[in-house]
Amino acid sequence: MDESRRRPAAAREAILRAATELIRVNGVAGTSISDVITRSGTSAGAIYHHFGSKERLVLEVGRNAMAVPMTMIMATATDLSPDALFAAALDRVGEDEHTPELLLQIWAGAKSDPGLWALLLSEVATVKASIIVFIGGWCAERSPGTDPGVLASAIMSLVTGYAVQRSLGLEIDQAAYRRFGAAMIAEVTGRASADA
Repeated sequence: MDESRRRPAAAREAILRAATELIRVNGVAGTSISDVITRSGTSAGAIYHHFGSKERLVLEVGRNAMAVPMTMIMATATDLSPDALFAAALDRVGEDEHTPELLLQIWAGAKSDPGLWALLLSEVATVKASIIVFIGGWCAERSPGTDPGVLASAIMSLVTGYAVQRSLGLEIDQAAYRRFGAAMIAEVTGRASADA
């Protein structure tokens, strides 16, 4: 890769790293563009070039924390059952101790910023739609009466609930939570137990 392309990519990554850490620690409202500039060693021009606005930067931070990993899970393991998809997403949230509190900060910040809230809702709808498509074939084949939309909502709610509890510092037995989630997914699909 030539130097002219490497620098913008490096600046974008530096901005994302800085914004991620600042938002996790200070929240959305407590993180300014000037804070991101100072932490990343970039400029306002670089931030607006790559992201367009603070809201879009925050959205990208959130997307990297949750939507991108979920998309990667679905892209690399195309034959997962809904239960296995939930378990993989739960593992992803559990891998990084900072992801849950970052997500909570973004959700809290979005509640007081209508522009960010609209962007976040759109992103959530996009993730849900991709989950519906991903599990639609499984539902048609193994649980024809199951609404993939209801099942996608259940998976997203379970993963979000786990993230919120972890961000609050509550002691959670991940294995027990996984069993609970599998039971809930089994209930939604009308099966005695969820397929792994």
